Amino acid sequence: MKTPYDTALRMQQRDVDAAKVAIAAAAERVAALEQEAGALAERAREERVLAHALPFDSDLWLARAKHQQARVAAEAEAARGRLAQLREQAQEAFGRLRAIETAAQRYRDEQARALEAAEQAAIDDIAAARFLHDRKRMMVKAG
Repeated sequence: MKTPYDTALRMQQRDVDAAKVAIAAAAERVAALEQEAGALAERAREERVLAHALPFDSDLWLARAKHQQARVAAEAEAARGRLAQLREQAQEAFGRLRAIETAAQRYRDEQARALEAAEQAAIDDIAAARFLHDRKRMMVKAG
């Protein structure tokens, strides 16, 4: 049964779906940044070990690696913040979706009750008309 809430329901469902996609993309971004940070840390450890064995200075490379690690860590933190924000927005969108679904279901229930009441009223009218018709016939026979 169509309801006046169907359009709003479809729009809100699209918002929820878009939020799911955005959350998945943000979660992938966070995972990629964390993996990149781990790889950078591992590479820095390897380079420090190699730096002790080699006769030249690697301080510049290590400084650049630390700068890159700090940049990736900052990006990961920003991505985690964005992910948290997206999850909050998705939760709100889902709550709005449930509220609209509840209103639509209430509308359907009210329409069904109204239809049932109309059907019952029609049945009552037919029964009352039959009763009056039978009573009238009985009065004609008796009188």
